[in-house]
Amino acid sequence: MKRIRRLVLPLVLLVSFVFGALHAAAAEGLELLGTVVDGSVLTNETEAEDTVYPRLRGSFLSSGSGHIVIAGTRKVTVSGNTSAYQNVDQITVTLHLQQLKNGSWVTVTTLGPRTKYGGHYVSNSRTYSVDGGYYYRVTGGHTAIKGGKPESITSATNALWVP
Repeated sequence: MKRIRRLVLPLVLLVSFVFGALHAAAAEGLELLGTVVDGSVLTNETEAEDTVYPRLRGSFLSSGSGHIVIAGTRKVTVSGNTSAYQNVDQITVTLHLQQLKNGSWVTVTTLGPRTKYGGHYVSNSRTYSVDGGYYYRVTGGHTAIKGGKPESITSATNALWVP
């Protein structure tokens, strides 16, 4: 019986320490809720989207969108698109999944570029496994080219907390 107690007590302490550390990490991340980092609000929402339009109406580039959604335990789906008013020679979307680490955004992975030739719309989407305990956002590069003239815009979603 004494032997069992000697084994159980350290095990209980270890489990308590691990859960305490996980809880502290989660609480630390959630303390930042509402903070804006490089234009992205840190949230505990389950999805975020940003649709941008050229400041000055371009000749052919209409809009660009980036989207991030919690897709399960430590999984996020990244998606986005680029749209033009008319068919263009080339239309492209490039999406970057970024993680907030030590106060700065770090690109975890890049989806694309995906390019369509002779169209007015292109999109891309993929689900990724991510580390818990961080905020994630999606930034996008959106470009349309017609007659050798490029028009580009960038998008950046708010950030989601992944426990």
